Amino acid sequence: MDARDPGHSSVPNNPSTANVQSATVAEALSDVTSGRCQFVELQFTDVSGALKGVVVPSSQIADALTYGHWFDGSSLEGGARTTETDLLLWPDLRTWSLVPWVQPEGMARVLCDIRTPDGDPFPADPRAVLARAIADAGDLGFELFVAPELEFFLFQSMSDGRRLPADRAGYFDLASDTGVRVREEIVRYLNAMNVSVDASHHEIAPGQHEIDLPLMPAALAADAIVAVKYAVKAVARRRGLAPTFMPKPLAGVAGSGLHLHQTLRSSDGADVFWDPIDEYGLSATARAYIAGQLSHARAACAVLAPQVNSYKRLGRGFDAPSVIGWSQRASQAMIRVPRPGLPGRSPDGRGRPIRVELRCADPSCNPYLAIAVALGAGLDGIRQGLSAPEPVGVVEHGMPAGNVDMLPVSLGEALTELAWDGVVRDTLGSQVHDRLLTASEQEWQTYKSQVTEWEFGRAFDAS
Repeated sequence: MDARDPGHSSVPNNPSTANVQSATVAEALSDVTSGRCQFVELQFTDVSGALKGVVVPSSQIADALTYGHWFDGSSLEGGARTTETDLLLWPDLRTWSLVPWVQPEGMARVLCDIRTPDGDPFPADPRAVLARAIADAGDLGFELFVAPELEFFLFQSMSDGRRLPADRAGYFDLASDTGVRVREEIVRYLNAMNVSVDASHHEIAPGQHEIDLPLMPAALAADAIVAVKYAVKAVARRRGLAPTFMPKPLAGVAGSGLHLHQTLRSSDGADVFWDPIDEYGLSATARAYIAGQLSHARAACAVLAPQVNSYKRLGRGFDAPSVIGWSQRASQAMIRVPRPGLPGRSPDGRGRPIRVELRCADPSCNPYLAIAVALGAGLDGIRQGLSAPEPVGVVEHGMPAGNVDMLPVSLGEALTELAWDGVVRDTLGSQVHDRLLTASEQEWQTYKSQVTEWEFGRAFDAS
């Protein structure tokens, strides 16, 4: 069917957007007719996670919302091959919102699926990758909910070119520095964009902040992460600050992570991770899910921690994970299982469910691919009937005793694992997997060829 057939718009191919678009077109158009919206950004992400977009004026918004918007995908990073130049941006109107910091000029934004000319999901669209993983979970009778914790830095750009942290506050400090005020402004804007925020606070390092989001369906969680990064960058820059989601922008202090709290629910809404008899409150399904994520951790890191710089965050110190294991308290473990019974929100309002907190991801990742790979690995553990090992013990210094497997120490090491891991490849799809592997390998080789200032200063006068 022609993608511009109006009948096509009411039958979305992507299960993450089903039964949403036709019910909300009128509401979105009311923003246009009322004068609140003169332009709309049709947003999408490429494989690397970079946010892209096409700006459509008010005269074209109705067409774009009803029929989608054509664009040239030939130069899309990690996307279309040269024979796949015509692609369609298909708005997901659950993500429609006015951009509050652009008012009263009038700007809205909406995240889009990418489709082929036939109207099918484009295989290399990160949202489509996550939708496939969600559908796989649905086939097993599960739905994934995710509560993200997103960390980032705010810097001041000095006249001499240096960038210094925007504040000198510490962990949970209630300071009144510029950076703290900007974070509070970001949270207000997110609420205006219909992105719920559970909490925000200052993190350990100077200039470092965290925004915590509530538990929500996996696709919405990925959308919310994109919205947070969009708001942080725009609002901070408008206030004269330089934001960064770089995992480790400063030596000697903590880096930034993207912790993903996960729980699976059955079709009737039951928490399938919960077992009141188990010492840790974990069901056999939860233990299998954890085991799957542990077994694919080294390959998954190429997606969860995709930058050369990511591996300067992972490792010993600063509460960053380095061990392929799980624990309730050990900061070295890549997965933490918070104690059951703690109060908090859950989809059914009955208190906080059992959560599996994946801690090795960082905010430079593509959230759609990261959540998809985490889900795919966990489902593989369930399918295989795996069982998680004993939890990692808490140690004050050094590494846990015994023979423990370690996370990759470099991007190159993670890419070696990614090349042969069939589960991660199948989750991503061959097109995304191969493009990601090729681009990341080029990045790694370029990095290895560099001579850094540290090397030059260290070795120039060496005997």
